[in-house]
Amino acid sequence: MALAGYWTIAGLYTDAGWHIRHDVDTFFTWAHALLYSGLLLLLCLIGSRYAAALRRHETLSAALGAAYRWSGVGVLVFLLGGIADMINHVYFGFEAGFDALLSPTHQVIGAGVLLIISGPIRSAVAQMPRPATLAQQLPAIVSAAAILELVHWGTQVFFRVDAARSLGVIVPHEIDANALTLMTIHFYQQGGSLIAVILQSLLMMGTAFYLVRNFRLQPGALTLLFVLGNGLIAITHSLGWLDAVCVLTASIAAGIAGDAFLSRAPPYFGSRRWFASFAFVVPVVYAAALLLFTIAFMGGTWWDPLFAVGAVFYAGLFSLLLSFVASAMPPRADTA
Repeated sequence: MALAGYWTIAGLYTDAGWHIRHDVDTFFTWAHALLYSGLLLLLCLIGSRYAAALRRHETLSAALGAAYRWSGVGVLVFLLGGIADMINHVYFGFEAGFDALLSPTHQVIGAGVLLIISGPIRSAVAQMPRPATLAQQLPAIVSAAAILELVHWGTQVFFRVDAARSLGVIVPHEIDANALTLMTIHFYQQGGSLIAVILQSLLMMGTAFYLVRNFRLQPGALTLLFVLGNGLIAITHSLGWLDAVCVLTASIAAGIAGDAFLSRAPPYFGSRRWFASFAFVVPVVYAAALLLFTIAFMGGTWWDPLFAVGAVFYAGLFSLLLSFVASAMPPRADTA
């Protein structure tokens, strides 16, 4: 289920990249084949449980179990959303830009996919004792990475920080109509970049906090989570390979930093200093690595020093604030 869920999300991003880079005039593309084969595999896995239940004269709820019951609900939500989306397109046409992300029917479809692909996490949380080795934790990690990619999809307009010098606006010193226009664009560019830095910090660390709260994560888990959780959107939205490598390098750096904390982790939240340090340092490493890679390999940055230092600090600050919420929650059984 975890692999099929990630396969489906990979198909979603492959299809998005195909539409961005090609003129699509047919439904029968290999990108669509990847997307729908993942969905078909998910449906077959759930359907096989249902078929086995019929042979044993069990109810569907009993066949799926508590963990995957919501995945079964997700299939129904997904199908209803798909039908509603088809009707919407027939009568109101196709959305573009922000409307495509915020369309109510697309939100319903996304909710259905979320319920389906989160099954492995619910299954791992339901186990007693909890998965203890990295191999046992892999399904939950891959599932969490697929969810992170799905959330990236819904917030993709604020994924790229676009710090490269070639993407920035140069404001001339002379004050004229052009300068005022460029100053306005520069202002909004700074705002968009800062929002992207803060949002990515919250999404990555929020996912990490959930896993740390529910499992004694083994070193290597966070590197896998960040690479798998950021890799698909990085490749899809890249302007070139350096763009994608920049995000992957930062994800690896943040993952290594997080895994270093895991290797010295006390019992669950036994040390507030440890958890606060973990919450602050990991996103700072991610944001700093993005910026340093841009400066070293992408022709420099248009960010001025004060903005650069402040943005990196904000990445850690907002994650630290989120950690106060996570640490206030009681630990789950067998993670204390």
